[in-house]
Formats: sequence, structure tokens, C-alpha cells
Amino acid sequence: MPKEESREVRCAIRRVFVEVWDPIGVMDDPEWPRDEYDGYIGRVFELLVLGGTDQEIVDYLEWAIARMGLDKSRVSLKSVVAALRAITWKGKSDSV
Repeated sequence: MPKEESREVRCAIRRVFVEVWDPIGVMDDPEWPRDEYDGYIGRVFELLVLGGTDQEIVDYLEWAIARMGLDKSRVSLKSVVAALRAITWKGKSDSV
């Protein structure tokens, strides 16, 4: 994947993290840094591009939530995975 396209996909993942995932619940505050979840983008990018399963994405996000010291039961990951799967890029397979 070309560098610019990789950057665009990573930005789209960040938007999903900020607008859909936000397990800490801080993104409604315009003063809160938008890069709060950037440390988790790389692995999700790999899972999406390399064909990881929905369950692998859920498992990783649950791990991330636990790492933050939060209760994973309060976050619906089904909508997060759907939003991540909606990200498109050149060469993306429809079967992924």
C-alpha cells in the first residue's frame, strides 16, 4: 500500500476511534487531545489490511480497553468493527 494511502486509512481509523469507539468517553470535550487512542491504530491497521477477523479486532480492542483499566462491558464493539470495516482503500477485498 502506498504511503499516502496508508496515512489516509490510519486517519480513518483514528476517526472511528474518536467518533465511535472512545472507551474513555472523553471525545465530547473539544479540549481533549484527538490522539488519545493513536497507540492502538497500528495493530488495527494491520488487522484490517491483512484480513484479520472481526473477532481478532474485538479481542484486540478488548485488550486495549483492559489495558486502560476500563470495564469492557460498557463499550459496544459491534458498531466499532462495522465502522472499521466500512473504511475503504484501493485494492481492498470485498470479502474481508
